[in-house]
Amino acid sequence: MTWSSIFLSADLRLRPIWRALLFLPVLVLIAIPIVIVSTLVAGHDRVQDNQEVGFIVQGVVLTVAPLLAGWILLRLLDRRSFRTLGLWFYDGWGRELLWGLAGGLGLMSVLVGALVALGQVHLTFASLDARSVLLGLGWNVVVFFGAAAGEEILFRGYPFQRLVESWGAFAAVFVLSALFGWGHLSNPSATPLSTANTVLMGILLALAYLKTRALWFPIGLHFSWNFVMAAVYSLPVSGIVVQRQLLVATISGPDWLSGGNYGPEGSVLTTAVALLAILWLARTHRLQVSPAQAKEVELARAGGEP
Repeated sequence: MTWSSIFLSADLRLRPIWRALLFLPVLVLIAIPIVIVSTLVAGHDRVQDNQEVGFIVQGVVLTVAPLLAGWILLRLLDRRSFRTLGLWFYDGWGRELLWGLAGGLGLMSVLVGALVALGQVHLTFASLDARSVLLGLGWNVVVFFGAAAGEEILFRGYPFQRLVESWGAFAAVFVLSALFGWGHLSNPSATPLSTANTVLMGILLALAYLKTRALWFPIGLHFSWNFVMAAVYSLPVSGIVVQRQLLVATISGPDWLSGGNYGPEGSVLTTAVALLAILWLARTHRLQVSPAQAKEVELARAGGEP
């Protein structure tokens, strides 16, 4: 083995593992001006003082920067279409997005239902008029959709896909899911259990990508999970509490069961729900790669990818 073969494949392209690693510095270079511009537009003081505005700015940065970094690397190093990333409007994209939205709603409802049945969470309706409810739900769509889409593009997008090519699906899922959990360690009230649950959710979201080879299903699942938890059931999302909530939630009981101030993701019940969802998704044949996306994947493989 020569030094050049360590870095280059037979067609003289940089090997997928190095492309995955190169993604980080490219991402940082692109993200810096986006952070500056978006902070100026939103207002520095508002970003600092208003948690939800900060969430929106974070969502813009996490969405735009990795998309641009992925597009640049796909064009210059992979020599393949941006469509291979899995975020274009092919036949079936809407169905996959709806599967994700329904999955997040269903999983979170089962989880909250169990917490309510066990007396760990008590829910009452907030005193809001119809206009306030609709405005609140709309605002929280803006708050959570960008953040969910951005995290999926970052953790299940270009670097994950290159690691799948280089190391195989199992190792790539393990590494990126561990990084996904690590990225939430600094959230308020985080615990070892909440971090383990975040890793499990990362595995579930990675499987959602692998089932469809696209990002619509994991984006829908991620967004719905967070949105329903925060805006519908009024519970903390990874330790973060938002305003304009539909219900008033009172959390009691031990943190390992109720999730405490971190929210349901800090509960052992989330561990059970995530494991069951992973098992079902790994075994189901109801979700498959759409013909249009399968064609893009095959074209990429036919281009001499090692």
